[in-house]
Parts: sequence; C-alpha cells; structure tokens
Amino acid sequence: MQERKDKRIMGGNTKHGCSRLVQLFCLLVCVFLSSTVTAQTLRFSNHREVSVPEYAVLRIGPFYSSVTFSQSAGYRYTKGDGNGIDYLFENQRGVFLKDGSDFPLVSTLDVRNYLVISRTTDLDISLRASYAHYPQETQEDEFIFDFAEEGLVGNISMEFNLTPYVKGTAFNNLNYRTDYIDTRGLIDRYGGEAYEHLQNNIGLNLDWLMAKDQNLGLSLSRMDVLPRGDKFNDQESISYSETLTYQQMINPLVMAGASAAFGQYSYTAATNRPDTSFQTYSVFATAKLTERTTGSASIGYSKASFTSTDPSEGNGVDDGGVIGSISIKTKMDRNLEHEIGYARSQPAGFNSPFEINDKYRYQLNWKNQDMLSASLFSEYNMSSPSSEWMGEYTDWISGINASYPVTSIIALNFSTVYSIRENNDSAEEESTDIEWKNNYTTWSSQIGTSFAVTKELGFSTYIQHIERSSDSVTLEYSRDIFVATFTYTHQF
Repeated sequence: MQERKDKRIMGGNTKHGCSRLVQLFCLLVCVFLSSTVTAQTLRFSNHREVSVPEYAVLRIGPFYSSVTFSQSAGYRYTKGDGNGIDYLFENQRGVFLKDGSDFPLVSTLDVRNYLVISRTTDLDISLRASYAHYPQETQEDEFIFDFAEEGLVGNISMEFNLTPYVKGTAFNNLNYRTDYIDTRGLIDRYGGEAYEHLQNNIGLNLDWLMAKDQNLGLSLSRMDVLPRGDKFNDQESISYSETLTYQQMINPLVMAGASAAFGQYSYTAATNRPDTSFQTYSVFATAKLTERTTGSASIGYSKASFTSTDPSEGNGVDDGGVIGSISIKTKMDRNLEHEIGYARSQPAGFNSPFEINDKYRYQLNWKNQDMLSASLFSEYNMSSPSSEWMGEYTDWISGINASYPVTSIIALNFSTVYSIRENNDSAEEESTDIEWKNNYTTWSSQIGTSFAVTKELGFSTYIQHIERSSDSVTLEYSRDIFVATFTYTHQF
C-alpha cells in the first residue's frame, strides 16, 4: 500500500516536474551569465559583528537591558456565531464566551537582556508576559506567558577564526512559543488549536574561503522539540541536520554552487511514528538579471527513508524525486516591485513521515510615503503526505494590505485575506478528522487606524469581520469585532 502511494506521489508528476525545472534552470543560468550589474556575495562574507543592540537603555558593565511596561484599556464589541478567535492584543488568542460589550484591561511586561561575553560571543534573552482582565466576562481572565510570534527567546552565539581563511559560528537558540495550528500542522489563526512547545537548536557553522571567489561551508545542528501537554506528544522529537555547501563566483556578477544536505528525525514519545531520514543534493545560482531584476534557481534530488509501522509494507520505505525552485524579483520603478516564484520540496510532515509540496507564489508591492501604499499577494500550495490515510490537499491564499496617510501622523490601514482549503477524496473512510474530509474557506477583513496621542500614550481602533464557510457545520463561524483602545507604554 505504501509503495503504491509513494509511486503515485512522485511518479506521475516527476517527469513533467523534472523537465520543467531543468528548462527553467538552464534558461535562468544562461540569463545570469549575460548579466552586467552588481555582484553577489559568498557566505564567508555574511558573518556578523557583535554589537550593542539598539533597544538597550540600561548598562551594567557588559550587561545591557531594556524593560518596557504597557497598559491597555479600551472598549470592544463582538457579535458572531461559532468559535471565533480573539486577536485583539499582540496576537493573543482567546475564545469568546459571549457576545456584547467589554472593556479589556491588559498589562504587559517586556524584558530584553543582552550580555557581551567577548568580542565574538554574546547572549540575548527576551521575555514577554501579560495579564488580561475582561470585566464583562466576554472572555475568561488570563495570564499570558507567551504570544503566537513572541515568547521566551534565548540566543547565545560565538564566532571564531581558526585561520584567516576559516570562520566559524557556534550557537544555541532557545524558543518557547505558542502557535495556533490546524490538524495538518499549518498555521490557522481563526480556528487552530494552541500548540505550546519548546524548541532548542544547537549547532555549528564553518566556512573555508578556498580562494577569493570560492567558499566551502559546513553546517551541523541538533533540534529538540518538547510540546507542552499530552495532545501533541507525537511531536516530541530530536532531529539532526548536516549540510555541505560549495559556492563559486563565476564572475563578479553571478554566484553558483552545489550542496548536499542530510537530516534524521527521531520521535521520542510516539510509539506509532517511524524515524525518518532525508538526503538532498542540489545545484543553485543567484544573480542580478538586469539593473532592476534579481533571480535565483535551484534543482536537485531528494530522498526520504523510514521504517513503516505497517508490517504489510515491508521493513522500510524509500521515496525520492526531483526538487527545485525558481524566483524572479523586479523593481519596476522607484515605488513598485513584484516577485514570482515556484518551489518543489520534500520536508518532514507534521503527521506523516514526509510530504511532497509544490508551491507557487506571487507578490506585488507599491510603497509611497505620501500616498497609498499597498501589497498584493497570492500563494498556492499542493501537498501530498506520504501517509495515505491523511489524503492530499491544496491551499490557496490571497490578500491585500494597504495603508493611506490621512494626516502626517494618522494612517488608515486596511487588509483583506481570503483562503481556501480543499481536500481530495483520498483520505480513508474511517478517518474521523473533519478537517481532512471537509473543504472550507476563510475570509478576514479589517480596517482601522492608530496614532500617538503623546510620547507614551497611543490610540488604535479597528473594525474586523471574519467569515468561515465549510461542508461541515462544525467548522463554520462568523465574527464581527469593533475595538477602540488606549495604550500607555513606559520604558524604564
């Protein structure tokens, strides 16, 4: 069963995908070689210098710190059906208990610490915590230790020179965060479950400047993922990654290279998840195509191997195929630019050993400080999980973000995002997960403004409408929100 699924995933589209990627890659490289503008840089030149962060306001010897307190108070009115999600304060998620008016009070303490250990070594620790009170009990009071995109963050890194031509960086990055995800592991702001987890990534990067136009890079890392609670126990894992990269400046205008990457995933708490290993080999190129256009392309081969938990599928399963990417970014005039890209990849899956993803994307940006600034984007992704019982699915998301300066200090902000999740009929009948069997669309629109009343006091207001429709009544909901908030911020 698994072999048939693997062949179906990689078989029917591989030849067509390979031919398309090869043709695009060859065409783009030929254009690269004819470019006549500024050059790219080798990885050897991208090492950073240890410096004092801009946010630091307190100094005690080599220790720098910034402590910021903020208090929000305002009015909120909500009305809707289903399980709406509150993202009023800093992406904080809370389920509405009832409709109506409330006067949320949110206190936040943001602490950032920075320690200069030596000229090449530093430590950065950040922490944010909040307490939210809802007097009218439209939501339960809550102590918030972390946010969807913030939380406890600790980074320590050390750069060193083994020789004048060999640079290295040793690092350890710690991150405790909460994401809101659907059952396939993808971000879902308006219906996902809270996935609290600790990530610790420790590793080493080495670069050898073999010649002024050649660099050989080695990267080694280990990632530990520790979920909180029992619901996501199957995500507890230890993974290792090894990458060897060669870069060559073909001329002052073009950089090309090749890489070999390996990865091993071990799920330490789940008895039904097989260990998975990956190996990927690819060649790549980046350059300026014209004075206003930059481009990049890669093509390679990826292979995933794992031991199946189903005895009927044999002792092991291997699956591989062509992967690659291409992107072109053009600055059409001083205020207008766009980017188009395509990528085919084979990453580890959230619920399956791996996935085959084909992603198409387009973005158009227009920036003008004195007039309307806007961004239009669209992304389409086709995903084929290696586990047949999950079924294949597609995601399409498009949206517009815009800002219009009403006065020199007040801007009107608008955004609208529309997304579609479509599941095909390949999910097994006995699957009980409604998100794997039912399609749904989500449309979220918001308009509002914010401005500074004084140096420490700000005001913001917005109106938001969220609508989700689905084949399943369980997934449907709608929500209308009006908010007006004053926020006092003081930096110690």
